[in-house]
Amino acid sequence: MAAKQSEMLEQPQLGLTTKVALRRLHEEIERVLLEHERQGGAERWVSSYQVVSVDNNSPFPSSYRKLRAAFVKRYDSPLGWLSIGTTLLASAALLTTGMMWPALCLLAILALDLFVVVREHNLRRTEVCRKTRHALAELRLAEQHFSEDWRPANYPHLSNPMSPCVSLQWTYRDGNIVNLPWALLVRGDCIVLRPGHISPGPCHELATNRYFQANEIYGAAPQGDPPVKPVARPPLPDLVCSLESTPYLDNLGVCLRSSLKRPPTIYNQQRYLLVTKYIQQWGFISALTITLISGVLRLHGYGLPTDEKHNWRFVLIESPAAAIIPLLPLIFPLMWISMNLWGIARLQCFLKTPQAVGKSSSKSFEEDLDSPSYDYHNIPMMRSSVFRIWMALWRGDSELLPRSANLVQVLGSISALCCVDKKGILSWPNPTAEKVFFLHNSDEAQHEDGSGSQSSSESESDEAPDVDEDHKERGIVAEVLDLTHDQHCPFRLEFDDHEWKAHIKSLKPLGLAILLNTCSPLTHEHYAQFCGHVTAVAMLDKDLVPVTNRYAYALIESSKSFLHGRCLCELAKQIGFTDHATDRFALEGQLASYRHLQPDVVRRDIRFARQLQLSSKVKVPFPHSLSVVMKENPGGYLSLFTQGTADIILDCCDDFWDGKDLRPLCAQDRKRALDFYQRSALTSYCTAFAYRPLRHGIHGALSGPRQSGGECLYLELPPESKLRMQHVDKTHCDFQGGHNVKLSHSISTDSLLFSESKDEDCNDVEGCFEMQCHQVFIGMVTMQYQAQNDIVRLVERLERACIRFVHFSKENELRSRVFSEKMGLESGWNCHISLLSEPDPEPGEKEKDRTPAKPKELPEHAGKPSTNQDTTIDTHENSHYPTSAKVMYISPPAPASESASESVDPPAAKTTDIVGDGPETSYLLGLPTNLESSKTLSSSAPGAISNPDECNPLHAALSADQAQSPDGNDSLQEELAGDAELELEADADPSRLKQRHSLDSAMDENCRSLSTLTESTDQSAPINFDMSNRAKLPRGIENIRPHLEQVDNVPLQVSLFTDCSAEATRQMLDIMQSYGEIVVCLGSSASNANADIFLQADCSIAVEPLYPQVCQDVDAYTEANIQHNKLLWQRHVGKSAGKADDEELLEGGMPGCAMQTPAHTISPLYLSRLLNSLPCSIAVCRDDPLSLVAIIELSRRFSLGLWNCIQYWACCAGSISILNVLCACLSLPPLLPPLLVIYLMCVPVPLIAISLAHIDVDPKIMNRATSKKQTDYDSRAFAFVMWCYGCKFIVAVISLLVSYWLFLSPPNVEPVLDSQELKSDAEDDANFYEFLYLARSCALLAVILHFAFISVTFVHRDYALWQRNPLTNRIWAITCLVLILVHGGICILQLLLDDYLWEQLSTMWMAMLILFGGSLLSMIISELAKFQENKVNARYQRRARLDFGTKLGMNSPF
Repeated sequence: MAAKQSEMLEQPQLGLTTKVALRRLHEEIERVLLEHERQGGAERWVSSYQVVSVDNNSPFPSSYRKLRAAFVKRYDSPLGWLSIGTTLLASAALLTTGMMWPALCLLAILALDLFVVVREHNLRRTEVCRKTRHALAELRLAEQHFSEDWRPANYPHLSNPMSPCVSLQWTYRDGNIVNLPWALLVRGDCIVLRPGHISPGPCHELATNRYFQANEIYGAAPQGDPPVKPVARPPLPDLVCSLESTPYLDNLGVCLRSSLKRPPTIYNQQRYLLVTKYIQQWGFISALTITLISGVLRLHGYGLPTDEKHNWRFVLIESPAAAIIPLLPLIFPLMWISMNLWGIARLQCFLKTPQAVGKSSSKSFEEDLDSPSYDYHNIPMMRSSVFRIWMALWRGDSELLPRSANLVQVLGSISALCCVDKKGILSWPNPTAEKVFFLHNSDEAQHEDGSGSQSSSESESDEAPDVDEDHKERGIVAEVLDLTHDQHCPFRLEFDDHEWKAHIKSLKPLGLAILLNTCSPLTHEHYAQFCGHVTAVAMLDKDLVPVTNRYAYALIESSKSFLHGRCLCELAKQIGFTDHATDRFALEGQLASYRHLQPDVVRRDIRFARQLQLSSKVKVPFPHSLSVVMKENPGGYLSLFTQGTADIILDCCDDFWDGKDLRPLCAQDRKRALDFYQRSALTSYCTAFAYRPLRHGIHGALSGPRQSGGECLYLELPPESKLRMQHVDKTHCDFQGGHNVKLSHSISTDSLLFSESKDEDCNDVEGCFEMQCHQVFIGMVTMQYQAQNDIVRLVERLERACIRFVHFSKENELRSRVFSEKMGLESGWNCHISLLSEPDPEPGEKEKDRTPAKPKELPEHAGKPSTNQDTTIDTHENSHYPTSAKVMYISPPAPASESASESVDPPAAKTTDIVGDGPETSYLLGLPTNLESSKTLSSSAPGAISNPDECNPLHAALSADQAQSPDGNDSLQEELAGDAELELEADADPSRLKQRHSLDSAMDENCRSLSTLTESTDQSAPINFDMSNRAKLPRGIENIRPHLEQVDNVPLQVSLFTDCSAEATRQMLDIMQSYGEIVVCLGSSASNANADIFLQADCSIAVEPLYPQVCQDVDAYTEANIQHNKLLWQRHVGKSAGKADDEELLEGGMPGCAMQTPAHTISPLYLSRLLNSLPCSIAVCRDDPLSLVAIIELSRRFSLGLWNCIQYWACCAGSISILNVLCACLSLPPLLPPLLVIYLMCVPVPLIAISLAHIDVDPKIMNRATSKKQTDYDSRAFAFVMWCYGCKFIVAVISLLVSYWLFLSPPNVEPVLDSQELKSDAEDDANFYEFLYLARSCALLAVILHFAFISVTFVHRDYALWQRNPLTNRIWAITCLVLILVHGGICILQLLLDDYLWEQLSTMWMAMLILFGGSLLSMIISELAKFQENKVNARYQRRARLDFGTKLGMNSPF
């Protein structure tokens, strides 16, 4: 890397400076933002389906548009057109009767509602724009004050392993190559496009003006048939390209256009159903109709006899108005909006408040399973702080997107938490060692130890098939040591076996090979370059890596993690090596080799995939090896240390180290090692190690760029693993001797100690290939991505809360399912669905499969090598590549000459092959003599996997093929003997031809990758369980909806989706939402592929993942030099006073760390997170102590309190309206006149309702199942609600009505009621209105008393009065007490001031008793109704939990 940068620095400085790039990015984003705002200002929403354009110069259309657009979507606005119309109608009606004050109050409240609702709509419409403006301000700040302090170390390390969760691009900034986050790329940037990588946007190469489209892959041109002899291949060069556009603008445009298209929350839908539809529509029409009919009947003399004058204005206007006013919105929109913003303010304050000291050691998402709820008492949220945040939200703060994605409502009703990224979020960013495999002599161990330990060798019985008795007599066993990963440290390990040190002699060479090869910092640059070249070469092999990915970026980047970034330092330290163990060694050269797969390996792989009943191929690793030549000082002894895939390593080895001496690697030993590798490679990364001493070194281009002055060549081997060097003496490779026979070619280190003369260093292909032969096999190490412990606990807590954790995996079914088990997800029946569609095979491929297979066939679509040009572009479309992932094939220079040296130009060198005897096969292990030996699979075929019912994997494969073969056992033997017989089987069963073309996942991380598999179970044999999904679930995203409509709902209950592309994930989220699921998306804020997914979810949480490290001793990046640069700058310029509120929240003496810390450090990664997380409500780092369960519990409590408040308000409104409707039916004047109704619905009832929104901490809240969205009318649910809540208020309505009748019918008034002639008497009229005034005054107090006693049952909805004291809600208790005392005092004062009423009070004791005594009865009846309601809710919860845990569908086996 340093050499490459020094070469570039000699030329004129490339690329942009950081200041110029940030300024350009700011200008580009601002231009797109202004264009979006201009388009938004030109659109005039006339209806929800039509958009017309109006002159921008006219002020009226703009105001009309804002007013009109605020009420277009029924779920977004708490105020509808019908409500506005009915309010205006009621106001006009009251004005006609001369009731000025009620009419003016209604008009004033309506004007306030209109102002608030329209303003909220405009704030919602511009919310993402305001959040973008905040990001622009941070960009401007970085450009002006902080960019000059940024150093290359502040960016991710150039040699860091690539991760599909992190989008990075090598870019020139300030003359240096930095690993720039994707979101910071701008037009004019000079990027370094490496082989196998995808272009971040439209760009052209500076040297040749070759053009790359966006998402186009830089691949290798086809080389024709693979070589039959080893040849030198020059690596594909890194291309310096210039970006022609800013890539981030596409994602920004999507965010701006789609930010308002999120589905409505369940509480908005229920609010619409209850308040708008049931109360304001049905209730209004019903009350108006009944009162008008009653008034018409009264005018015609059919009403009950009363003393009220039959004035048509009072009968047809005042009575209906008094009945419908409680059903008008009044201050409900204001209450709804303010309470939602208060909930957001509480959550935002909770996120910004530092946690208690005890939680400082917990990681992100971590939960304590022993405590049922979060310890809220240790995080005091001061109401003053919440109030300040609430006021900021009213002013338009958009940090949590409170209006376009109401985080509290979504989290309060969440039913599925969907995670779309794995590495660094669900798992640790680097894989860790899990198993160590080596061969040793058990006889000698038993002889030395006396008894010896049999535990490890017995465990190997599951790892390898049975061997013959002759092999057992030799005493050679395969030992497997398991390691356990420390969950609190990304790299720490320890051996499970306490007696592992008994094998220290076998482990020491392995540890030294790890330190000198895998973890040597001198090899990182060469490894990364080799990874890119091999990735590009692997793309040409459609059998190894199908090019059908729709998510090419993840596939390409994942290939780097197989060779590169496999830190095993901790394993070497566990073995006993110190940090200075490698000081005596010096790197002399590096040698990289690879080869293509054999055709028979691919065909056996296809058959094996059918045996496992997997919907996609089981991919095999790309064979490769990396060797280092190390010189030991003092002494100058040379050694070759090799690592790579076990197939190519074992082909290079003739001996193995048994811990004491060298022993020949016989057929049985080789078979044991290959069996372990084949099984482990299915679910993990498996690396083999070998060693040999050298007599001579290496120089020239094949020795790597560090030794050759920058030139580099790789060695490509023939794909046939059994084609070895023909001129090598075959006795050197003969294994017929026993274990006591030493091979003639074996070179011990003793023979080199006194060797004075050394051969000359080799620099040709033949010498380098011979150098890799005759090595000593050391052992193998398997590595796994481990699930983080807090994620495991999170999954368990979510399951208790009936929240489904859904993992959208980019890998195939096998690896995804194994990792999901590590997280604790269910892996039984109906456990996973593949979203990858299986396209029909091309006609040309069908014909090709019917022709005899050649040793190596290139894909037809790859094009042919060009003889006149260096570039061949595949322009025609095909089924293997979508338009979004095209490949540009770059032909490398011709193979280097056999005598290539530093002075030879590789492009001008001639191709020189090793002299050989032709393509005839020479078998190292002898010709197959029986069926068992003929069945021995080749080096990389994962066909020797044991079925659950079979111990012998070869027998399992044999029996499976025998069951499927149409010709019986004879045809099976012929099939295994050669390839020609395989064609007969394919012709006999045409259905298999189609399965051969099953295309792997669009986001399968092993596609085009050296790393194939990531995870394994904790069992010693990774596939001792059935990996098939025999429940016949749908495959492919296009088949999900038909399955849900026609079969069952199992796809909605699956916790794992595999083979996921970004588009398939977005479509699946859309399907889940259309079936009532409330979806929260958890994804990486460093990935450029998550914008559409974030926008599709109900709300999203962006997490900055842990970045992978090339080695545990090398930081992924550092921000030490810019730590707290923004905070220090603010203090320096005196601007910290403006941030007093936030500083008080965050630094108010509270120890610990807040869940969401403020941005005190402006770094490249912070700006990238800020830009990529625009559509997300929360953006945090993985190390931040964010407790998802805590914020879900907080949101559930507030949401339940919010809905409790709305239910109580609706019941009170309905009961007041019913009371006045019944008065009209009984020919009585309204009990509560319009002005009194307005007062009740605007002051006492909202105050009591808001006080009921407080819900105490309850452990049962996180054990409840949330309900699905209910948008349609359900008669049964409606009847139950009417019965349940009608019972709670029926006593109040009856008692008020009876007492009102008694008030208006006292004994001294009864005679006058029967005399029609005395009705006009003024004195009697005065007495009647005196009693009416008394009745209404007492009724107001009685209504408040009844409502207060009924609200007792609303304080703790899930508990009886004797189980939970309602006085624990102090706000409610104080509110009710104050309201009762105030209105009671007013009522008594009215009675004391009127002597006549005070005198008549003694005659109305019965009415007073019924009026006030009924409140206690109301509370008792309401409590009984709540008891019945809780019983129904308990049954619903049991049923919901049963449905949550049941995945048995129509095609299930039970």
